[in-house]
Amino acid sequence: MSVKGESVEELIGGIQFDRWIFGYPTRFTLVSHGHTDHDPLACSFNFPQPLIYCPKTYTPKRNANVLRLQDGEKEKIDDIIVSALESQTLTRLTGLNISRLHACWWILSTKKLLVLFIGELDVSDISVLSKLLEFIPHLDAVLLPSYGGVNPPAHGSSFRDELKDKIATLAVSAKNKGCLVYALPHPVVPDWAELYANRV
Repeated sequence: MSVKGESVEELIGGIQFDRWIFGYPTRFTLVSHGHTDHDPLACSFNFPQPLIYCPKTYTPKRNANVLRLQDGEKEKIDDIIVSALESQTLTRLTGLNISRLHACWWILSTKKLLVLFIGELDVSDISVLSKLLEFIPHLDAVLLPSYGGVNPPAHGSSFRDELKDKIATLAVSAKNKGCLVYALPHPVVPDWAELYANRV
């Protein structure tokens, strides 16, 4: 494994992403959106706090140590800067007219690393992500949801394997540019992932 890969895995191993973990999380929890299968408050696992969320896509259903970040806002936690990306910021960055996303996207940055976490995607979000990856050519890693077949019209799909195929194409393209690509299985573990998370 590369030194970059070891550093990324050390970073993401300390964070819980929705209801997925890559190691033993101790730093904080990022929430992409409020669906029960993503909500850390809906599982019995003791998630690390604070629970960081974007109010446009999630509202905690019970008390927890929370940190609320609006689109474009950032917060430094220890040595990690956490930034929320929603439609307005992504419109500005990509030049695309984005009215909504399935979930809030998160950028994690340290002095050495830049990582993008996306907990859920619709088919229409793929073009936004592709454009964003062009805008951020120095991205070290991206965490992407991985799907099997999705029955249309779920996630804006027009045929069963559309979302799976589009994410796979995008993942391979990102890897070819030197970006590490990790999976959040929904529930399928894809062949494009260098590492995949476990669901809690």
